[in-house]
Amino acid sequence: MAERALVAVLAWCHDGATLLLHPGFHGTMTTTPITRALQRGWLAILVLLSLTGWLAAQCPVSNLADDLPPELPTVNSSTRRGEPRLPESGYLSNTSYASTYFGFVFDLPLPLEGHRLMMPLMPKGQHALLAIGFQQGRRFGTLLITASEPNAPTHEMTESEREAEFQAWAKGQPRHEMISPPDWLTRTGRFYHISQHKGDAATVQYWTFIKNYLIRVKAESNDRDFLARTKLAVGGVRFLCAQEDGTLLDANGKIVSTPGEGYQGPTIPTAVVDAALDEKPALEQIETGEVSAGVYRNPEIGLIFKYPTMWESVKSQPDPPAKDAAGQRARDALEACSLLLLQLAPPASETKSAGRSITLRAIDQTCLGLPAPASVTDRLGAEALGAYLQMLGAFGELRSTNLAMRGGHLFAEYSGVVGEHPESQPLGQRRNEAVAITRHRKLLLVWSWIAPSAAELPTLPKTSVSFEGDAPIDLVAATIAAQH
Repeated sequence: MAERALVAVLAWCHDGATLLLHPGFHGTMTTTPITRALQRGWLAILVLLSLTGWLAAQCPVSNLADDLPPELPTVNSSTRRGEPRLPESGYLSNTSYASTYFGFVFDLPLPLEGHRLMMPLMPKGQHALLAIGFQQGRRFGTLLITASEPNAPTHEMTESEREAEFQAWAKGQPRHEMISPPDWLTRTGRFYHISQHKGDAATVQYWTFIKNYLIRVKAESNDRDFLARTKLAVGGVRFLCAQEDGTLLDANGKIVSTPGEGYQGPTIPTAVVDAALDEKPALEQIETGEVSAGVYRNPEIGLIFKYPTMWESVKSQPDPPAKDAAGQRARDALEACSLLLLQLAPPASETKSAGRSITLRAIDQTCLGLPAPASVTDRLGAEALGAYLQMLGAFGELRSTNLAMRGGHLFAEYSGVVGEHPESQPLGQRRNEAVAITRHRKLLLVWSWIAPSAAELPTLPKTSVSFEGDAPIDLVAATIAAQH
């Protein structure tokens, strides 16, 4: 009877496709029962259900020409013209997050400024919607919202499967063949939760279904105040009707304001990565260019890069095997959307030539949905771009960021280190790196200078680039390193 009643409370929008869910959170679990349940290998959930007050209203059509949210940012590239609305599509302000695909508005438990997190690529079928966190001395807290696509039909779980599923949820590590909770516990328009304590830290998972996606809100912290604010935020989630144009309607058909900037999650959207892996646009769209003594020319990109004639173009060495599936997915995505145009090394006869190199890579920006700084004051954009490319393995670990105008072009400049562990050597090595990135003809052009130490980095030779026949722009590792 309870299952039939719970299923019956679903109310659909006027198009029959978007679920109108009751606002509010109703669910609880005490610590002692879950401890006993885990010992038996069961995922016990005590849900307090209230079947009164459910919304049964339709989502009427409104005048969508009024109070429309700003358009989500798109960047045209050599291979695509903008992107469709994705599960990650939303708006993010300093105090709130709005999902324009799933139709809910979430008040942040801590200000966005200074707390935004970047994430690795999500596995196929998994979508990262929001990631924020803080670290203050020994106190820490993270909040992650994800969406899992519908997968294989569910079946009755065994006790071992229930325990494995709970552990996966508690760690925030979605399984590739995840077994979902029973429909009658998840398709009710409410968030339910489970919790786990380890030492002074707690992990709380809230979940519900929207549009056949399993929505998870995971909070992990040793700060009770942060966990309490997160619980209040989840309890105050407003479920709305998501329209195809990105607007959100309440039960009266009124457009709900979505403040903030267009946002597509804390990592590259999953569908964008999947499309890149299928199409491999860089292999067909980015020309390799020509190399002669001291000059690299690429008319298709519109650049000429000059370097010392004694340095030589060399073939890149194959990368070592990826550590895991996530690392391999990131590597495959970078190869699908970028091309290593040039790799230079000093002559072998030069003293201390080992460990020194200069590389140039071209990346189709929209192929991976990468951000890019818009001005010399857009430090957040520069940091996000650096975090994305570091995660993809385009360069090493970044330590600092700078923005500079050079010859009318905006460059994002970084310094960092590259960690290596050659098979022939027992200990790992760390080399210093300077990176410069600019956008031209819908491509991100990435220069990297590497030297064995910080002292040797400024000794790398002067290089220059000219775009469309304009005056050369000096690119010098010493200048970039001096900015940090």
